[in-house]
Amino acid sequence: MVGKALSCRGAALLLAALVLAGGAAAEAEPPPLRIGVAQVPPKADIPAARLYTPDGFDLDLAAEIGRRLGRKVETVAIGGEAGEALAAGRVDLAVVQPDAPVAGAGLDVVPSGYATGLTVAMRTDTDIRSWENLAGRKVCVVASNERARRLVRAAGGLEIVQPVPALALMKVRTGECDAAIHDAAVLHRLFGEAEWKKFSATLPARASTSLAVLLPPGNPPWAGEVRATLAGLADSPFWDRKTEEWAKNVALEVYLEQDAPDCH
Repeated sequence: MVGKALSCRGAALLLAALVLAGGAAAEAEPPPLRIGVAQVPPKADIPAARLYTPDGFDLDLAAEIGRRLGRKVETVAIGGEAGEALAAGRVDLAVVQPDAPVAGAGLDVVPSGYATGLTVAMRTDTDIRSWENLAGRKVCVVASNERARRLVRAAGGLEIVQPVPALALMKVRTGECDAAIHDAAVLHRLFGEAEWKKFSATLPARASTSLAVLLPPGNPPWAGEVRATLAGLADSPFWDRKTEEWAKNVALEVYLEQDAPDCH
């Protein structure tokens, strides 16, 4: 009986030690890296709701930074107020388009390697031959892409606002829009898909921009890792893979929306 009691006591001590070790490990885990992005898409209301590829690569870049740093990521919607969000401590870093004005002194802008202009997708039998020809024509744009919306307004086009790229591009195929505006880098990939040959008419790219990360002043301890990560992305096939994934995913989403509406 004594031996059994000692054995039970030893097991209890071992269990307590494991619990304490687990607690210490949990305490040692760093907090999530708060990364500011222009918008965070709302979660689907129902599990079966179709998920669409968003416009831009802000969320992809945020997720890749977290993966390479081995940190959990919490994305925070900051609109166009990256400098203010960093100054207020609401985010640790921000994914930005550095051509946009950024408020705040001492902020470090680190390029990601992704740069592109905007262009259009149109039917190959279109009579639109220039940006000026968009005047009075229906042009699909994604609600969150303010650069594209400015281009439509400057050309005198009629904005047909859609929530995601797949829905904007679908309307070009159905004839509800004369053109849809997106990043040239992804549209050129999309035009490589066989089913998009008849919808691959385009225009010279405009409003060139890039994607970068804005770091706060003070050189936080993880800043060096972020810079190294972004340098690695710029010198790797990462962005080629992302633009190819975008094209394939959006092509499938358009197909499901237009040709297979019952396949939710």
